[in-house]
Amino acid sequence: MEINIANERLHLLPERALFLESFKTLILSDLHLGKAGHFRKHGIPISKKIHNTDLAILEMLIKKHMPNQVILLGDLFHSHENNEWNDFLRFLAVYDFVDFTLVEGNHDILSDYPSALSVIPYLEIGPFSLTHIKEDSTKYNLSGHIHPGVSVKGRGRQSITLPCFYFSNGYGILPAFGQFTGIKKIRPKKKDVVYGIADNQVIELT
Repeated sequence: MEINIANERLHLLPERALFLESFKTLILSDLHLGKAGHFRKHGIPISKKIHNTDLAILEMLIKKHMPNQVILLGDLFHSHENNEWNDFLRFLAVYDFVDFTLVEGNHDILSDYPSALSVIPYLEIGPFSLTHIKEDSTKYNLSGHIHPGVSVKGRGRQSITLPCFYFSNGYGILPAFGQFTGIKKIRPKKKDVVYGIADNQVIELT
């Protein structure tokens, strides 16, 4: 799905990421890598394969779109360092020709980050301000954090909640990229635009 915001073309990808065409920039939010390891540490047997899938999807997007940079809108790693962090470090080493930037989120509490990853609290690119949590800005704000989802109703009172991109006046919120994350239902206002993700498609819903 291609949309235009602030006179820039944005590609909304069904893999729950956004490609900013004129800047050759891939933007995604809320990977929550290491969350499976955090659960295992507390006795809940969640396989790390789910995070390997996240990295495989990210790898596919890099190969397909060939971005100059990847911007992570916070909550890259879920908690304290564990073995799954080493998987991400190896990933960075493979794709050292891409600039990776982390806009810090509330879960980004590691004390040390590799030189291959720039870590900053806030970023501006063209007409956009990039943050983890939505902030007021003179530029159009793009953020993540809430893992937005929208309910779609079918026949027989059946409904399903889909991850979504959510755009309002002055700001947009990306879906959580990580597979092992929850979804928070949003209640769009009249002039808001929501794009749901289902069956490997991005669909305009409002």
